[in-house]
Amino acid sequence: MSALKNHSEQDQARVLDEFDGLAEIYPEDKYRIVKLLQSRGHMVGMTGDGVNDSPALKQAEVGIAVSNSTDVAKASASIVLTEPGLKVILSSIQTSREIYQRMLTWVINKITKVIQFVGILVLGFFWLHQIVLSLLGMVLLVFANDFVTMSLATDNVKTTKNPNIWNVKNITLASIVIGALLVIEGAVVLFIGNNYYRMELETLQTFVLLTLVFTSEFRVLVVREREHFWSSRPGRELSFASLGTVIGFALLGVYGVILPPVTIAQAFLALGFSALVTFAVDCPKYYAFRRFGL
Repeated sequence: MSALKNHSEQDQARVLDEFDGLAEIYPEDKYRIVKLLQSRGHMVGMTGDGVNDSPALKQAEVGIAVSNSTDVAKASASIVLTEPGLKVILSSIQTSREIYQRMLTWVINKITKVIQFVGILVLGFFWLHQIVLSLLGMVLLVFANDFVTMSLATDNVKTTKNPNIWNVKNITLASIVIGALLVIEGAVVLFIGNNYYRMELETLQTFVLLTLVFTSEFRVLVVREREHFWSSRPGRELSFASLGTVIGFALLGVYGVILPPVTIAQAFLALGFSALVTFAVDCPKYYAFRRFGL
């Protein structure tokens, strides 16, 4: 470490980035090393157990206090290990990255859902001069999405090799690509219901609701995977929630329990068309995720 002190701060950061290890480290050097690494754009993890480690533990993105640390070190750290050894660090990092992937899926799904929902309502209002989703339909749509949203907490996810960073701009742009394509799907559904089936407003609202519900279930299966949707299997809870919602709303739409009914053919058209379009969106989704670094 003493060899670095003869260089400028910029040179110290550059040289430090090339080192595999440092010797002759004093307590005040630890904080400086963390700062130098961060100046090079690194996300820094720091382990320690003593009072002299607390400034570096506080400065690092991930400060880790080992099990026998002092109270000051534990208060400064982001993670406090409860078992001896460092192996548990790998487990904590893996768990945190799994949580990030589930949260990212929730955010992307939320943004695309809002874009699709608002886009279809606006399109229907200016095109047909009608509200194409009833108030009851809006309530049922929120209710249908709740079970799938909650099941994302236990979904199967893949961890990344590199640290994760919340890039809200890129997440939003990638979600807009998916949402815009689903709005186009909604426009086709409105055209089919209004011009082909000549539906009354109440029946059209049921037809649109079924399409939105089915698309929501399939969309989650698409956006949960950063690669193509078939690259991993969804969690058991997510699969059951999606299947149950699809079956339940198909029966509601056909039998008209609390909604104006549609025919079986119309319900199957909404189901099949939603599946076809949503899974077709997987290809542009894949390239959008790669383009925006997701």
